[in-house]
Formats: sequence, C-alpha cells, structure tokens
Amino acid sequence: MVAHAQPHPLSRRPAAPSLAARPPAKPQPTSVHHPRQEPHTRRLVLTLLVVLLTLLGLAYGGSIAITKILEQQRVTAVMGPKARLAPLPAMDIALGGARAIDVQVSLVLAPKVKADAVLRYQDRIADRLFERIGAMEPERLTAPGSGQRLKDAVKEAVQREAGAGLIRDVYIERMVVR
Repeated sequence: MVAHAQPHPLSRRPAAPSLAARPPAKPQPTSVHHPRQEPHTRRLVLTLLVVLLTLLGLAYGGSIAITKILEQQRVTAVMGPKARLAPLPAMDIALGGARAIDVQVSLVLAPKVKADAVLRYQDRIADRLFERIGAMEPERLTAPGSGQRLKDAVKEAVQREAGAGLIRDVYIERMVVR
C-alpha cells in the first residue's frame, strides 16, 4: 500500500488570491470607437411605461368585449332567442280599379322547422295570396285591423300550401296600399 502518492499534475487547483490584493475591476471598453456606455434608465422607464399602457389598453378592450357579451346573454335570457325567419318575396298585388298593394312579409318559423320546408312552397303561397288579397276590397286594407287581416291571409295560405304547424307568426316588413 502506498502511503503518499503524488497527485496528478493537472488536478491541482491554483490557490485563490486574497481579496485584499485584488485591484478594483474597471469596465473594459468594447472597442476603441465605441466605449462602454452607462445604462439608459430613461429608455428603460419609457419602455416599461409603454408596455404597461399597452397592457392597460388591452385589458380595457377585453373588459368592454366581455361586458357586451354578457349584456347580449342577458337580453337573450329576458327576451328569448332570436326568431328564425323565412322571408317571402316582395309582391305587388293589383286590387280593384287603379289600386294596388305592395307587400313584403317574413314567416316566423316554429321550433325545429327549417326555412327550406316553407320556402319550397313560396310560389304556391304567393299564388294563394294573390287570389286572397286581390279579392279583398281596398277599403278593408286601409281600415284599422288591416295588418291582422293580411297576417291571417298569409297564415291561411301557408297552412293550406305547406301544411299546419310550420310557422308561429307573420312579420309584415312592408305594406303599402297605393
């Protein structure tokens, strides 16, 4: 057994110099033409300020968007979902004499009814409305309750041509008696 072996020459660590003997470190210039510059605190403060203002703007915009979404959900909860409409084409129906009526209506569909189920019969519904409204007297279409008469005529034409239970209501978009 060897009592005192010499350590490997590369495994020796150099002795640490004492702290008192070390001179203070001076920053070395990066090059002769560009000496080392002190940190720009103003630039750092402005950069942080711009970042904070940007984050504030994004937070404000996000809060407005969330508020609008919640408001729309509240309105939907109070009023119910939007009605699904099936618009019929505009019609110009001649009444007796020189009078005519311009009509544009939309059908409020019943739940689970697709617009195609009603709109494929729109030509037949329009023919039925021409017959029914053309037979009415012009005075009945200008008197009080004429809107309800028109709605009833449209409902009857849809039920007769497309079938019952497809629509809930009729919205009159335009009704002009000339």
